[in-house]
Amino acid sequence: MLSNSFKFNYSIGAVANGIKTDMFTFFLLFFYARVIGLDPILASLAIGIALIVDSVTDPVMGAISDRTNSKYGRRHPYMFVSFIPVSIFYVLLFTPTSEWDLSQSQLFWWMFVCASLTRIGMTLFEVPHRSFGAEITKNYEERTKLFSWRELFAWTAGISNAFLGYFIFFKSTPEYPLGQLNPEAYFPLAITGGIIMVISILFSSIRTKSNIKNLSTWSGSTSLPQIFSELKIAVTNKSFILFFLGSLTLSISWGLLNSLTLFINTDFWGLRGDQLGIFLFVYFPAAFLAFSITPSLVSKFGKRKFVLLCLLGVALASPMAFIFYNLGLTPEKGTTNLVLFLCIPLIFLSTLSIAGNMARDSMIGDIADEVDLQSGKRQEGVLYSAVSFVQKVNTAIGALTGGIALWIFNISKETPTDDQAYSLFFVQGIVGPILLVIPLLFFYFYSLDKKRHSEILEQIKNRA
Repeated sequence: MLSNSFKFNYSIGAVANGIKTDMFTFFLLFFYARVIGLDPILASLAIGIALIVDSVTDPVMGAISDRTNSKYGRRHPYMFVSFIPVSIFYVLLFTPTSEWDLSQSQLFWWMFVCASLTRIGMTLFEVPHRSFGAEITKNYEERTKLFSWRELFAWTAGISNAFLGYFIFFKSTPEYPLGQLNPEAYFPLAITGGIIMVISILFSSIRTKSNIKNLSTWSGSTSLPQIFSELKIAVTNKSFILFFLGSLTLSISWGLLNSLTLFINTDFWGLRGDQLGIFLFVYFPAAFLAFSITPSLVSKFGKRKFVLLCLLGVALASPMAFIFYNLGLTPEKGTTNLVLFLCIPLIFLSTLSIAGNMARDSMIGDIADEVDLQSGKRQEGVLYSAVSFVQKVNTAIGALTGGIALWIFNISKETPTDDQAYSLFFVQGIVGPILLVIPLLFFYFYSLDKKRHSEILEQIKNRA
């Protein structure tokens, strides 16, 4: 059994990606398209091309991490150096202001280069870090507990980053009553987040270094044909394919829902930064509630059934605000009563989405055991590169489709009309939830349960 001190030291590393994910999910598209005036279609293009870069770098990092043998193990050499590109390019990404007077093409290239290099830097840490966690224990339920810790730290970090934004940096001023529209607020927020990211990466890397001895070492050929042969076994595994497609389609839907949130809260509901900060008092307890219920419910229902229940709950809760608004049952726009009203569906949305993430993250470790049985190789790096990529799809495709929606409805830096804002609300309240049906189908056919996993471990043990 893993000690709580190890779980803490390991999970601190998730803080870095939690901050990055929060900024990329909720603020990146809003900052470039609504605050400093980059054409939404160009912002979407920058995000889309950066995702293509990720589609190459993530599996390459996974394969390299799996096959590295050094005195610092397979994972830690990359974890130790990742903070350099992450911190530099993350801060640079949110540095431009409207006073720079950059052309549209210059803003595009700045956004694309900085976003891509921030993601690559995070890949250097995330893929080995997740793989390390999956390899350190092979127990079905213990993995769920470890990745519940990890997800709790990631969500808490993201929520805390948003808390700093809404309550510290996005304060209302005479020039910017809606403080989230102030271009000068984003650089100090990014600097603060960058410093915390560096601390979390180095702390987790250093504090878990002593556990390297408990991991396996790579043996076998590293020739290109052999690598492709082993990769084929991993990525054609039935459980992995269903998991990947389910997670990918979920990320597309969830990313679309999230990327439009700040636009809708600002331009449709008319909420100030301090009012938006009230939502954080839902996210915090939701993260801890998910952390407390996930291990026990996974033990009772299994990971597949639990993930299906979470997805179904999210699909039902997502359109509630849209439905109640059209029935005339929501409080007046711009009021604190409206914020409190919106918190009701948010409690279910956030708790179930966080809990689902906790269970899904631990699934890949189980799939890695199945791949080990088939190939004789531990390929957590390759498999978790898919998780890293899917998480980036969450932010990238969400922002990409969100940007396309802004372009279709002709929404620019200027305050949109009521009809334009309502159109975005329709996309978030109806289109996004409908898309959740697709991942439900994929996870329905996922069959790697606790019984099958126990059989796999027994076969691996007998083989050894």
